[in-house]
Amino acid sequence: MHNQENFQENLKMLCEQVGTVSEMCRRVGINRQQFNKYLAGTHQPSKTNLKAIAGFFGLSIDVLYSNPNDFRSMIEGGHFHLFRNLIQSPKMLMFINELLQEDDSDLGEICGVYERYHYSSIYKGKIVRSIFCIYERNGILMHCYIERFPNQDGSGKIDYHFKYHGLSFIISNRIFCIDFETIQRNEITFTNLAAVSRNAKKYIFGVSSGIAATMVRQPVAAKVAMNYVSKGFIKKEHIRRATVLSPDDASIPKEVVDYLGAGTSSIDPV
Repeated sequence: MHNQENFQENLKMLCEQVGTVSEMCRRVGINRQQFNKYLAGTHQPSKTNLKAIAGFFGLSIDVLYSNPNDFRSMIEGGHFHLFRNLIQSPKMLMFINELLQEDDSDLGEICGVYERYHYSSIYKGKIVRSIFCIYERNGILMHCYIERFPNQDGSGKIDYHFKYHGLSFIISNRIFCIDFETIQRNEITFTNLAAVSRNAKKYIFGVSSGIAATMVRQPVAAKVAMNYVSKGFIKKEHIRRATVLSPDDASIPKEVVDYLGAGTSSIDPV
């Protein structure tokens, strides 16, 4: 059953992302007075109006009723408008429709929260563990992930963090990702991934490259390994595990260590 309070709170967040509520109501085709009742939580939208609101923002109806903290983690960042406009553009819709015709994969199979590992370009010899989430909006895969970098004095205090938002595409059983860093707003990354199952656990392995807005920070490329954690969206308990680790840290899955190791180029699926 949908949570009306969640919808009310999430709708308010979405209104922060548009120029004016009046203009949005005009474009969606909903009476402003009626829309105000949705914001106040006194009325529930009809199925038609609910579909119109979800379609305008490029979201699924279920996502509109998700936990507000999870919802905010998806829409925060300076590139939300870019993605909303991008997935509604005719050329992008043609591209996505072409992919859907060519691929019969169940998108829900790879959706969920993952712990993402790669060797750090900042902390030499260390492995970054970030939190990565793949989710679906109207048949389109999107993702976000969070990196947290602790102070090197051993205090455990977080010096800085990054948050990436992006689009994912499944082509020939590979997952292609493009995303933008939305806090510093200075980097675009590209990732080519493949999902495998090993020892009844779900992993995704691949290669990622990043290009900053200026050449002060050099382009980077690294092998990436992700292990599946849970369904749904990123929660606080997930984020607390985002950090930088020594390669011999016992919390890193053996399959991840093997894949990232210098002498191993791949892990064959079982």
